[in-house]
Amino acid sequence: MIIGRITLPWTKTSRLSMNARTHWRTRHRLVKYQKFVADTLGREAGWHKLQLPEEGDIRVVLTCCPPAGVQYPDDDNLITAQKGALDALAAVLRVNDRRFKVQEPVRGDRCKDGAVIVEMTIAAETNENKGQDQ
Repeated sequence: MIIGRITLPWTKTSRLSMNARTHWRTRHRLVKYQKFVADTLGREAGWHKLQLPEEGDIRVVLTCCPPAGVQYPDDDNLITAQKGALDALAAVLRVNDRRFKVQEPVRGDRCKDGAVIVEMTIAAETNENKGQDQ
């Protein structure tokens, strides 16, 4: 089941990465804004109205489209830089974010202002697949 796709504005990943030495107040402000934007875009897309199953993984694919002149961030830093946005989207969907299974980020084309495209799908599991995993 496809949940949808939204395009988040580019955030300066170097300030939100796990290796950044950003002052806590600056980081807090950036994450708060990131959560606000993700919440707003998720609601505009109608994700708050979706009725999702109680269980099952939600696959998340992040497509990184940095602006010109900015290096592509490494996979770990891109994922950690989007933590606030993913938390907000989990709240919009009314699910626990531990259900999110973030896939390896995709390097997209460069955009004028940069963007991160978030695509979410619910993993379709059948009884046959469950038996094979164990």
